Amino acid sequence: MKKTIAVLLSLVMLFALTAAVAEGEFTTIEKGKLTYATSPDFPPFESRDDEDNIVGIEPDIMALIGEKLGLEVEAVPMDFASALLAAQLGKTDLVVSGVTATGEKAIERSTWFDFTDTYVDIQQAIVFKEGADITMDNLGEQSIGVQAGTTGQDLTEDSFGEDKVTAYDTYSLAFQALLNGQVDCIVLDDAVGKAYVAQHPGLTMVQTTYDVESYAFGVFKQDTGLLDALNAALQELIADGTVDAIIAQWYN
Repeated sequence: MKKTIAVLLSLVMLFALTAAVAEGEFTTIEKGKLTYATSPDFPPFESRDDEDNIVGIEPDIMALIGEKLGLEVEAVPMDFASALLAAQLGKTDLVVSGVTATGEKAIERSTWFDFTDTYVDIQQAIVFKEGADITMDNLGEQSIGVQAGTTGQDLTEDSFGEDKVTAYDTYSLAFQALLNGQVDCIVLDDAVGKAYVAQHPGLTMVQTTYDVESYAFGVFKQDTGLLDALNAALQELIADGTVDAIIAQWYN
């Protein structure tokens, strides 16, 4: 009986979502397609597999949202700063690339595009070579690598000055600089730091004391109807546990 009720409730939720999408009007830049800008050097949220496909937490979520909205989904790869600009200028429908939607950064970015609801929390961390003994207490004494346009860049430059921070277009370049000894450490989102540490023996990571941040998707500001449809689909995926399951799978 409980199983039958659960099935019925799921059908009701699905019908309500479908009705909301059908009744609401939204447009995409290309009819029938949902395009999003992304920087695929950000595992586990987005990266490239051995066949050069863009995979990860956010591509998985976007694929399911596309199914719910009846849209083909296309990832458009570029560096992070360019991805933010693409959604701002309406070159893509969204930016989906570990975009922080809380704190001071969100206030700045909200002038560029609208945010969907948030779906995951992260915190800034420090990655460095084993044996370096870098902590939050002595971070200001180090040369710090960051990705351009990120909260990591803003926080470290505000805390320690621009002369202590080197911004790279991609995390791949930042980690190459770390491994080559051009910077002492990298400040980045903790889940991403763990992924890079797992890929590079000899690196380690500690948490910072910066505030917890939350991710969302940035939507081209003229697509107000699309924002509502995206939130409806995203909230169903959160409510039924799908988003948490995707995150757990990729974190592991």
